[in-house]
Amino acid sequence: MSARHRPSLLGALLWIGFGVLFLLRNFGIGPSFWSIAGRYWPILLILLGLGKILDYCLKKETFSIRIGEIVGIFILLIVGSAITKISETRVARFFRDLPVEVGDTSIQPGQWIGDSYSYTEEATYTLDRSLPVRIENSYGAVSVAPGREGEIHVRLKKVIYGDEARARQMAPQIRLEGSQLKTPEASWFVIKTNRDSLSPQEGMFNTDLEVMIPKNSRLEISNSFGEVSVFEINGYLDLKTTHRKLEVRDCTGTFNLTNRYGESRLANLNGNVTLTSRGKAYIENITGDVTINSEFSPLEIYHVKGKVSLLVNENGVHLEDITGPVIIEARGARVKAANIRDNLRITASYQSVDISDVAANIWLDSRFAAISLQDIKGNIEINSNSDRVTAGDLEGSFKLNGRATSVKLDDIRGPVDIQTSLKDVAVKNLQDNCSISNEYADISVTVETLGKGGIAIRNRNGAIDLALPANASFILDATAKNGQLESRYPGLEPPRKDGNAVILRSKVGGGGPRVVLETMYDNIRIEEGRLHKGSPDKPNKKEKITVDIDLFQDKDYGLFRQDTTTDL
Repeated sequence: MSARHRPSLLGALLWIGFGVLFLLRNFGIGPSFWSIAGRYWPILLILLGLGKILDYCLKKETFSIRIGEIVGIFILLIVGSAITKISETRVARFFRDLPVEVGDTSIQPGQWIGDSYSYTEEATYTLDRSLPVRIENSYGAVSVAPGREGEIHVRLKKVIYGDEARARQMAPQIRLEGSQLKTPEASWFVIKTNRDSLSPQEGMFNTDLEVMIPKNSRLEISNSFGEVSVFEINGYLDLKTTHRKLEVRDCTGTFNLTNRYGESRLANLNGNVTLTSRGKAYIENITGDVTINSEFSPLEIYHVKGKVSLLVNENGVHLEDITGPVIIEARGARVKAANIRDNLRITASYQSVDISDVAANIWLDSRFAAISLQDIKGNIEINSNSDRVTAGDLEGSFKLNGRATSVKLDDIRGPVDIQTSLKDVAVKNLQDNCSISNEYADISVTVETLGKGGIAIRNRNGAIDLALPANASFILDATAKNGQLESRYPGLEPPRKDGNAVILRSKVGGGGPRVVLETMYDNIRIEEGRLHKGSPDKPNKKEKITVDIDLFQDKDYGLFRQDTTTDL
């Protein structure tokens, strides 16, 4: 058995070296980590060599190097050279300013890697009363607030990364520019810096702009890798930024907003809002219509006095207290809506839909979703495929046209119209007309009040359980083909056998609404009051078989197969 090799000192030396480096940086001593990564990575090769020398001295053995170490050195040379080249380009700035989510906070690596030095410059420009303002910036924040009429005041903060001598030399080269720009379409007063004229070799720096403009101004901001904040400005606002926070508060006008990958916060706005976002968005207290295209991030909207139109892709949306009509197209996104005062129209798939406290009508087109509806005053119409629908406290009508969709309703005061398959349908406390059809699954209905339109329940390869109110007046027409028919309601005539069918036709309490029950290859049971599971002919315990059925060929997602269970 070969002797066990002693571990190399290389790993220990590396950990000690990095620990000393970061400790010194905490006390403001030594070069920055970013500088070492870009310039001093060959130190790792030196440490490797020192480790081998120490190994040789301690082991008293012939010097050797393993194949894995050769491969590691080769990779280190390639990666280190690449870091050096990248650190001299704008790509390094991209990674330095790329936001990193830590909990609910977004930070930039450049905020805590390396030294930075700040310098300021201020300027005041005379502004024609009717001239709109345009601000162009990148790699820095832009904040706008109301100032004096007829002028623009700008404060430029230059944040330069690197050693102090280089920062002091670089600061005067970064300048603020303000001038009138005339185009065939319009004229603007443009505020920007001379960043584009500077060479990338000049170093990395941020330019933060604090701008004060007349309160009633048209404003356009184009920014990247920097925050945008606008407060108390009344006019047409066209704001664009990327990767960082967009905030607009206490403004009046029309709002055209775009933010890629950064968080957006809009509050206390009077006017129509259009937002295109790929980051988290929080919207509150809007008087006007809201139109949003959101992708891959959560969206929250509260207290809107106007129409809301949403196109949401992935993640989720939460709405509360909306006075106008709401239209939501949610592709693979969760939807939660509450306290909606007008009509609600939703297209949803593959996620949950939770709707409550709606004062008007609901139209829902969904597939592969879990749907919950509570406290709805208007009518409900659902086109469904492979959903789970649960609803309660409904005042209007309920209509569902579905496939492979389960339905559970409770306390329904309007008429019910359900067409589905493969999944059970359960309706409790029905107070109006009812029309239900299903196949390969059961139907159970508890009626509290018989509507004038009566009840029509049809099933195939599934049972029907019906509980009617006591002392009701109705005309019953029930047929169970290749099954049994059990009656526990007082006053009904006994069923009769007709070939392979069991038929019960009877008039109760002088007649009234028609109750039509039809099923094939399963049983019918009629009771008084509420349903009681279990009977000598049909016990609670059911034997299940699994039926594998091709549902449909979906043009977007291919062929789905649905497994379902059928009672024997």
